[in-house]
Amino acid sequence: MKISKILLISFSLLLICSDTFAQSKKQLPGSLNMETLNGKKVNLKDYVAKKGKVTVVNFWATWCKPCKEELDNINSDYLEDWQDDYDIEFIAVSMDNSRTKPKVKGVVDTKGWEYDILCNPDNSAYQMLGFNSCPYTLLLNKEGNIVYKHTGYKPGDEEELEEQIAKASK
Repeated sequence: MKISKILLISFSLLLICSDTFAQSKKQLPGSLNMETLNGKKVNLKDYVAKKGKVTVVNFWATWCKPCKEELDNINSDYLEDWQDDYDIEFIAVSMDNSRTKPKVKGVVDTKGWEYDILCNPDNSAYQMLGFNSCPYTLLLNKEGNIVYKHTGYKPGDEEELEEQIAKASK
């Protein structure tokens, strides 16, 4: 009898913990701090919440060729249509560390990207969001819940992202 009570309590605790863990992974962590290109400190969750829109958050780095290719392609071929069709926000978060962060503004200016650019020079996003390579893309619905994740880039990934944006925009 005691063993069955212990098992029941253990199972209940497991369900509660797994539900709490799942809930925490559906939203951006409240402690994920970023910097603008001007050095202003912002909290990513609050920054996204102020927009109140479906939001794409793309993590990239100046040293990452696929990252820059993806951001180039989205900027030139998709961004304007996505903003018109779905009223989205697009935020590109540089994962360059303090040593390579000074290159970010030059890359952004040279590329002419029309994104909100944030920086995460302490690389805390890797651990807090559970990814280990760039590019890494999150799609958040209007409520700020993470509804889609994608790691890596190959040409054509934009179509899958657009399908997910369309779903989240309904």
